[in-house]
Amino acid sequence: MYRKSILILLLALFAMTGQAQEARIDTIVPKFLINGYFFRDMPKLPDATPTMTRLKDKEGNSVVAIGLNVDLPKSVIRQAIPREQVHNADQFLNGVNMMATMQELTQAKVKDDGTFYSPKAGEPFPQFSEKDMDGRTWTNDSIRGRVMVLNLWYSGCGPCRAEMSELSTWKEQLPDVMFFSATYHDAELAKRITDKHHFTWTHLVEAKDMMSWIGTEGFPFTVVVDKQGIVRHAVHGTSEDKRAELLAKIKEADAE
Repeated sequence: MYRKSILILLLALFAMTGQAQEARIDTIVPKFLINGYFFRDMPKLPDATPTMTRLKDKEGNSVVAIGLNVDLPKSVIRQAIPREQVHNADQFLNGVNMMATMQELTQAKVKDDGTFYSPKAGEPFPQFSEKDMDGRTWTNDSIRGRVMVLNLWYSGCGPCRAEMSELSTWKEQLPDVMFFSATYHDAELAKRITDKHHFTWTHLVEAKDMMSWIGTEGFPFTVVVDKQGIVRHAVHGTSEDKRAELLAKIKEADAE
């Protein structure tokens, strides 16, 4: 009787394990994430101007995230995949939240006509006061008489992450230049990303005001400031040619 009870218990445990594995296997990677709801196929949406972006989870699965400025009808919501059945649902939803935060910060000072302020060549670099990930506060006085380079990034920007290790070599080449990066992320997240990509600049964190300089142009944004505090060069985006021009401008300013 005892042996029979043990056998029954073992069979029950194997069955439960199999069910758990089946549940994991049966989770669904959706195609669309619309206003916080997941879908296998594109439903019929109400008339609205959508915002769209593609998000990836840590395994490389992707979903098209669509934001509408109207609520989804109940008939559409009923077609949604239950969140608990979605593979890595939290990762996709965190991505949507990050994009919403970035849009709010970068668009904060965009005017109705589409214009926005961003540091430009020939202008004095604006007054600032920001903390790095170690808690030190940096201001215009901190960089007075030195060439400064500032690179704006955030974690969801692939090109930003891809150039980090190369940017670090600039600091090695030009030890008298002050190299800063700035992001809206907190120190913990910023450190995790910059350590992973061997980004050795001084990292300003929770620099939300600077994010408005992105406007409608996109990340990264890099600024070169000369010893007199005047912007020498400023560029949105990155490419091999843009980085070559940036490095040339930095060396030129440093030599003066």
